[in-house]
Amino acid sequence: MLGKPSILIPLPNVSHNHQQYNAEVLKNVGAARIIKNDELTANRLNDEIIGILGKDSLEEMGNAAKTVKVDNVEDKIYDEIKKLIKG
Repeated sequence: MLGKPSILIPLPNVSHNHQQYNAEVLKNVGAARIIKNDELTANRLNDEIIGILGKDSLEEMGNAAKTVKVDNVEDKIYDEIKKLIKG
């Protein structure tokens, strides 16, 4: 929502693999990089950070993040909660 680039490390064994799925949405539009949990090392993280630190890369990734933002997400979550409570 803020248009910031990110490096995402989805947790393994999460229900329906939703963290990986959400991370891939951002990666596919060029807004994020993904490091799998079992591939996370200090060197790998450092390489990814260095890879996105260029001004053009940061700006491009930030703009890409804005293309998939969801407006009024708080209202949508609240509406879903109300539906669940009402049954």
